[in-house]
Amino acid sequence: MTYTAPHQTGLMVIPREEFARDYFVYKGGEHTLFGGPTGQGKSQLSFKLLEYTANSDMPAYVAVVKPHDPLITREGKRLGYRTVREWPPRTKMVDFFRDKPPGYLIWPKMGDMDADTDNASRVVGALMRERYSAGVKGHPGILVCDDSMVLSKILGLDREMVTHIAMARALGLGGWYFFQKPTDSGRASIWSYGASEHVFLFRDPDKRNRQRYGEIGGVDPKFVEDASLQLKPYQSLYIKRTGGRMCIVDA
Repeated sequence: MTYTAPHQTGLMVIPREEFARDYFVYKGGEHTLFGGPTGQGKSQLSFKLLEYTANSDMPAYVAVVKPHDPLITREGKRLGYRTVREWPPRTKMVDFFRDKPPGYLIWPKMGDMDADTDNASRVVGALMRERYSAGVKGHPGILVCDDSMVLSKILGLDREMVTHIAMARALGLGGWYFFQKPTDSGRASIWSYGASEHVFLFRDPDKRNRQRYGEIGGVDPKFVEDASLQLKPYQSLYIKRTGGRMCIVDA
């Protein structure tokens, strides 16, 4: 059940499952931002939201750039996502006899420090370009850029990400972006903070980061700063930019 926040913000606090099932209204092509320090539950929240938004007609394409991630492995299996090492994936005979999945984990093969960066950049770059072309042809989807800073700065895909943020919404290709802080994370960080319809902000002890959150929230900056500071671990402040609706999503 929902309940009123016990602190001074007065915002409604909604359990994560209930929020994802009953309150998160997502339309194809809308961008979504998850902002806050690592370890606050950004990825876990995103998979709960994808459970109720992604489907075979609008699949999720999750770009994974960690050699090992138990959370993504577990959630991908729970949601029935197909793990592939290359993009586009090679078609197997079994693919003709099974339903199209609601999502994919695009997980480049890793284990060689000297080759991992180039290989991941090649595979994820191919995904971004192919999905852009698919959007032009009327095939919607959700591009989930977990570890967006790594994609932008380390893998050198900042240009591709900015192109998606600026142009892909009209194609029905939504981008979900994850940044630990709103500065020094490439141009994609700046663009995603400004272009996202759905914003989830997690508690950040850094005052400058909180001030930036207030600037991009689309509502009273001081309120956003104060509310984000009062969040408990794994809670997030949700802002729907159109209409300025807000609540707190519980852990």
